[in-house]
Amino acid sequence: MALGSNLGDSRRILQQAWQGLGQEETISLLDLSHPYVTAPVGMESENLFLNAVGILETNLEPENLLLLLQGVERDFGRDKKTGEGGYQDRLLDLDLLYCDDRLLVSSDLVLPHPHIAERLFVLAPLAEIDPKHLDPQTGMTAEAMYRELLQRMQSGKEALQEIQQGEWG
Repeated sequence: MALGSNLGDSRRILQQAWQGLGQEETISLLDLSHPYVTAPVGMESENLFLNAVGILETNLEPENLLLLLQGVERDFGRDKKTGEGGYQDRLLDLDLLYCDDRLLVSSDLVLPHPHIAERLFVLAPLAEIDPKHLDPQTGMTAEAMYRELLQRMQSGKEALQEIQQGEWG
């Protein structure tokens, strides 16, 4: 799953959200990447984002896990209404990236997340904690997807995305 915030004390918010998920009986936290400071992608904002990727284990079905994640977002004051351009500044954003090797398309959820291959703020932390993770659609590892995105950015085929690894400290 991906965690992101660009309002408030983002480091504290992401840590509290992650720890809160670990308090759920149906969830076991396995690993959390370093935080990554990134410029907004797909939206205009003066606020930088703090992003991370976490691996968790659950027996919840993907739709139920999504509802739980949305509840956590609401607990942190997230209003699901989007701005005019689609995305907006947010205290907390939790996205389900994968659920094992499931492929799912519904009105509420698409798995794997449809924008993984385009987002350095997802691929860098994912490649950090699970470089050999196989994307069930492409068959590529997280590390290979990360390297491919970097190559597309370096060749000018994809817009450059600013990113810097941080510390939770």
